Amino acid sequence: MTNPPAPPALPAMLRPVLTLGITQIVGFGTIYYAFGVLVAPLSAELGISVTLAYGLLSLGLLTGAITAPIAGKVIDARGARGAMAVGSLAVALAFALLAFVEGAWSLGAALILMELMAPLVLYDAAFAAVAQAVGETRARRAITLTTLLGGFASTVFWPLTLLLSENLGWRGSFLTFAALHLCLCLPLHLSLPRLNRGGPAAAPSKPAFPPLPKALQSRAMVLLALGLSSSWAMMSAFSAQWVPVMAAVGLSQGLAVSAGALMGPAQVGARVLEMVFMSRRHPMSTALFAMACLAVSIVVLVLAPVGFASAAVFAVLFGAGQGLATMVRGTVPLALFGLTGYAARLGKLASLRSLVAAISPFAMAGSLATLGPGPTLWLAAALALVSMLLLAAVPWRVTAEPGAGPR
Repeated sequence: MTNPPAPPALPAMLRPVLTLGITQIVGFGTIYYAFGVLVAPLSAELGISVTLAYGLLSLGLLTGAITAPIAGKVIDARGARGAMAVGSLAVALAFALLAFVEGAWSLGAALILMELMAPLVLYDAAFAAVAQAVGETRARRAITLTTLLGGFASTVFWPLTLLLSENLGWRGSFLTFAALHLCLCLPLHLSLPRLNRGGPAAAPSKPAFPPLPKALQSRAMVLLALGLSSSWAMMSAFSAQWVPVMAAVGLSQGLAVSAGALMGPAQVGARVLEMVFMSRRHPMSTALFAMACLAVSIVVLVLAPVGFASAAVFAVLFGAGQGLATMVRGTVPLALFGLTGYAARLGKLASLRSLVAAISPFAMAGSLATLGPGPTLWLAAALALVSMLLLAAVPWRVTAEPGAGPR
């Protein structure tokens, strides 16, 4: 196995990590987590159902799949700094429009604009930005640290959105979000280093793991896309249907919420442990471990006696798997293919991920209603296992270095 050099000192990557960590907290907090808090008063005032409001959000997610590959190509060609700044302006405009919607049509249009521009300001753009800023050798640790900070989005924005809603209403909340993107995220994105002509902003650095040979990259990309999207389908379904799934297996809403509260700390803890103990191993090892955690978590939920203990074990394992899976969607493509074309590849992966994220919650709801909780959970476990097998089939141990052996 290849022994990559030790990661460089933390201070060298601190500025871009803090910059992007803050913008990811704001981005995910406002674009995703806040909607669940505001959807009830918004729907009531507009005279539409909550189901319709969520349907319009799903439509926006589907349209975001269109722009994700384009955003990746732009970031590769012109750098993340300008692209993320434009994204901040566009998302601020979308939130300003959301504050003045008067019905389903205008709500749908504003949500579509927001999701069309979201790929320019969320994780995939941030991963490319941090890789361009610190170079390939430092990118893995920098991506991990960025996701550690971004993981606080729900912790910050669920209570903050509730406070804003109670004092300013949902329209005032959306205007506040517009101001955050315009006055906080825009200057932070503009503070990122410029992309050097023909290369990254950072000085060239030797990657910890040589990229795959060109002849294997197409096959690896297909397997990676299928594996990651399969896992994302399962994670998106559980994230949206957490309480209904727990109720279906016989757990009360209070216990379900209490168990679910363990997922956030499990995500953060898993990322910290990965950074400490797995930094010298290929990130695909982390990806396979994440898929195993997801599969085992569901088996526990199916086979263990119903109660808080089994739900808590499920939540910790699922949270750990989800936390690592979010991280490896940035680190694995970089290790397999290198920095050239990195953002474009992330965009392609994000496009497929957006499609399954929009569809999978409805698929799980339909399965629970028609098949019941047992078969639905076994199908979810099978999906996690298929994802692990697809990722294991990626030829990630092959190096492009002449005479190099498996890593």
